[in-house]
Amino acid sequence: MIDNIDLIRTLLNFDSSGDFYMLYVFKRKKDFPEMEQKNHQSVRTIKTYCIESIEYLEKRYDEVKGLCEFFGARAYIHIQKQNHFDVSLLLMEELAKRVRNGVTNQKGIFDSVVGQMQTHEKRWVVDVDSKDPYIIKFISDAIEFKCNPSGNKIIASIPTKNGTHLITECFDVATFNRFMSNKNLVVDIQKKNPTLLYYPNSLEQATTTIN
Repeated sequence: MIDNIDLIRTLLNFDSSGDFYMLYVFKRKKDFPEMEQKNHQSVRTIKTYCIESIEYLEKRYDEVKGLCEFFGARAYIHIQKQNHFDVSLLLMEELAKRVRNGVTNQKGIFDSVVGQMQTHEKRWVVDVDSKDPYIIKFISDAIEFKCNPSGNKIIASIPTKNGTHLITECFDVATFNRFMSNKNLVVDIQKKNPTLLYYPNSLEQATTTIN
C-alpha cells in the first residue's frame, strides 16, 4: 500500500475562487487478472472528483481509498491547478460545437473539456521507473544543477509502485535528455499527467499472489 496524502496535501493551493484539482480513481488494464486483460480498455475510470479544497479532499479520502481497495484500482491526482471559470467558457464552446454536429448526449463533457485545457501551474511529473537511489539522485541532480533555468526546480518526490515521481518546475528538456542518454536512461517527462495518491493493499496482495 502506498498512501501519499501527506505529500500531496502540501502541493495543493487554492488562491482564487474556482480553483480545483482533478482526482481519478481508475483501474489499469495490467491490474486485471491476466486472463481478463484482453477484454478491457487500457484504463477503466471508476470515479472522478473535483477537489476544490483540502477539506473536501480529506472528507472524501476514506471513500477514495475504499473504492481503490474494492475495485483493485489506483487513485491519481493532478498537481496542476485549473479553474472553473476557464472550464465554463470552454464548456460552452464545446457544447455548441457538439450540438451543431448533431451530438445530443453530453455525458462526460466536463471531463473531456478539463482534459483539453491548459493548467494554471506549470508543473511536470518526471517518472523515474527505478528505486535505485543512485539513479534517482543522478536524475535529480541533472534537473537541479545541469538544466536551465538555474535554481531549485524539484518541488516534491512522490513514491510510486516501481519508483518515484519527481514533481518539478519547467526545465531545459533537451539538455536533460542528453544527460540521460549518456547513462542509457530513458526518463518520461509528463507535462500534464497526474501523480499517484493511493495504491491499495488489494493490488499489492494480487501482485504478490501472481508472483
